[in-house]
Amino acid sequence: MNRKKRAAQVSVPTLILLFGALVILCTGGVSYVVLKNRQVTARREIEKIHETMEKHRVLMTLHKTDIVAALDVYDIRRRIREGSLSLAEIPIKAIEPLKTEPAQPVTEGRMARR
Repeated sequence: MNRKKRAAQVSVPTLILLFGALVILCTGGVSYVVLKNRQVTARREIEKIHETMEKHRVLMTLHKTDIVAALDVYDIRRRIREGSLSLAEIPIKAIEPLKTEPAQPVTEGRMARR
């Protein structure tokens, strides 16, 4: 009977091998979870950045339409007639004539390139 109990026991090198395999599997599982968590947080940050970019794109479009509306010639004329646009008179002495110089030819060294 003692003989069968002794034969059923696991040897020390086998226990060390099993413990090493257990450590490797646990380390792999933990590292997988950590990397997956980083991936999820990075994806959330990217989504937030995309949402912010979309909000800015919409705001830019709204500002462009406001600029176009403010520079509309017919709207400016209508606002002048209504008197809601205050214009100040400019004295003639404050006006400076523009000095027109002939355009200089673009040389090869000064040309903009892509």
